[in-house]
Amino acid sequence: MQHGKGVMMSLIPDTRRSVGWSMRDLAAHLGVNVSTVSRMEKSERDGTIQLSTLRRALDVMGRDVQVRPVNRRREERVSMALHRAIAEKLSHAPDQVLAVVPENLARIRGTVRGPAAEVWLDTWERLTRGSIEELIRAMLDDTPTGRELRQNSPFAGALTHDERLNTIEEGSRR
Repeated sequence: MQHGKGVMMSLIPDTRRSVGWSMRDLAAHLGVNVSTVSRMEKSERDGTIQLSTLRRALDVMGRDVQVRPVNRRREERVSMALHRAIAEKLSHAPDQVLAVVPENLARIRGTVRGPAAEVWLDTWERLTRGSIEELIRAMLDDTPTGRELRQNSPFAGALTHDERLNTIEEGSRR
């Protein structure tokens, strides 16, 4: 297995073979068809696989993937800064912040397609109905899962225009 953009990886097929499973076996355990497993393995080879997809495939085979968080890209720093500002506001005015979520989730659901996006939106829906502490912990989780969650954030409009601009500027500088 190699890592990096455009570099071949083979965790899924290697793991599948090590547990003695065919593509058909993995498909049955995932509840998908064989062509889906084939696409998963191809996306892994191409370096375009979603971390959640990789984790799901490895999980059903009794394996786990360990990923070290890296938050170097400007977009990731800005996204984290925005969610820190939202978390701060959640701590003081949760009703105000959470008021934007239902409409945003409905709007996003109307524009995105695919099971991965649905998972993130369902996760946000569950989190925003639970405790504020759990919601803040999830939105600030500096892991690949946390980053994917922030990329599908339902908090547009939770910050004022000035709060948003100041936070973006701050996140860009770090």
